[in-house]
Amino acid sequence: MASKSKKYAQVDAARCVACGACTHACPRGAISVVHGRFAYADPDSCVGCGLCGKACPVGCITPVERVHKTEQASASALSLQNTPLNIKTTQRQRACVRTGSKKPWYQYLWIWAIVYFSLGFFNILFAWLGMLDFLLPLIFAIAGGNKWFCNNMCGRGQLFTVLGAKLRLSRNKTTPHAVSSRWFRSGFLVFFLTMFGNMVFQTYLVAADKRTLRQVVTLFWTFRVPWKWAYSPELLPKTLSWVVQFSYGFYSLMLTSTLIGLVVMALFKPRSWCTFCPMGTMTQGICRLKSREDDKVF
Repeated sequence: MASKSKKYAQVDAARCVACGACTHACPRGAISVVHGRFAYADPDSCVGCGLCGKACPVGCITPVERVHKTEQASASALSLQNTPLNIKTTQRQRACVRTGSKKPWYQYLWIWAIVYFSLGFFNILFAWLGMLDFLLPLIFAIAGGNKWFCNNMCGRGQLFTVLGAKLRLSRNKTTPHAVSSRWFRSGFLVFFLTMFGNMVFQTYLVAADKRTLRQVVTLFWTFRVPWKWAYSPELLPKTLSWVVQFSYGFYSLMLTSTLIGLVVMALFKPRSWCTFCPMGTMTQGICRLKSREDDKVF
């Protein structure tokens, strides 16, 4: 058992994006994401190893000096009360301590991310499977008030960790504050939703027979790459061409966001994409709203 150092991890809740990278880095299970809003390190369990801080893409985890236990508890409570969310319960969601047992199946979903893009490369209709990455996070956030999917089941986030951390393809530099700021995250979310709406509109035009099917994958919402080999007109009747058009549009969106994630992974920390991921921003916002509603009830 590791001995405690003179310091323990403290999270700046106002800057935390609740990506969950720190929870997987902690060997003691001392840090957890509180109701999808921000991470919290339990001072009594933290041994001050600093691994969570190294994994944090935002750089919002810093080591602080330990004080007397009573003073430490008071300081922790005060820190939580000073957060924008006024969280009173923090130790209820402590992560399970790693015991050396096999990893749960959902920590291997980075393989699914590779399989998904491979399937879409050969048959664009498989792009519809990517809707799971859109619907499930929202279901978890709305129904459960948490970011459990983002923290544990995001295949692309896991892929960035494997490539960036394990294979050391990342410079491991803290993501610039401008990128992880609330203004940038909100702006990118609006831009992303606008592009998604445009994709749906293009699908409608094909369904209404006002435009022909375009068998192209659009990268970075600008560059059109021919992708005709991924679909044969014999597979579906012409009346269902909109299904194919949506597939091309959605695959373009998924591939573009993954390429952006790979770029920021290489330039900064492995999970830097999580700092401004539209789904992460949206689900964290939902969790914050649900938390305020719960506080009013209780």
